[in-house]
Amino acid sequence: MERTRNKFADSLRFGGYVLVKPFKGFYELKYEKRGTLAAGLVFMLLYYISAVIRALYTGYTFNPSKGSPVNLGMIFLQSVMPFALLCISTWCLTLMLDGEGRMDQIFMGLCYAVPPLIAGNLLYTVLSNMLTAEEGMYMQVIYSAALLWTGFLVFVSIMEINQYSFGRTILSCFLAIIGIAIILLIFLLCFGLIQQILIFIQSVYKELSYR
Repeated sequence: MERTRNKFADSLRFGGYVLVKPFKGFYELKYEKRGTLAAGLVFMLLYYISAVIRALYTGYTFNPSKGSPVNLGMIFLQSVMPFALLCISTWCLTLMLDGEGRMDQIFMGLCYAVPPLIAGNLLYTVLSNMLTAEEGMYMQVIYSAALLWTGFLVFVSIMEINQYSFGRTILSCFLAIIGIAIILLIFLLCFGLIQQILIFIQSVYKELSYR
């Protein structure tokens, strides 16, 4: 039990190592198993929590809808779901592009890429309650830097975990975006079909109940 606890703590601290040495960090995450899926899920959970905190506590100047009910499900769709879709799409491309990553490794790599966004959301929230509207550009610069840093980490994680070349990684990211669009389209079509089936069943039931 103690050994498991120590490994989990080490894998959490390893997240800081990945931030400063991403190429070596993601390589060691896969081949030396320094990261864990449990720690990755903690990072993703913290990212979701930070997104909720930003929605709830951003200053009124930068969030006029403050005080209105917060849709936690929508925040989940906007924060966590893009990473889940990117994981599925990237994994589906591994066979076509000769990638070496398994789905759990790809997802773990994406989870270790979100700490900059966690810090970005929290800093944005704090600064929004301290700065004026004219100074809001500083918040945008900070959050944009966090977004770019996470994007870079995602890129490196896909490259190292799948052992792609630089060019193949760019191709993989481009195809992954197309894959996400296709997944969403299929989901919307299935949702629409299920909705139509339910409406048909409901109408048949009402018709039979009147007889």
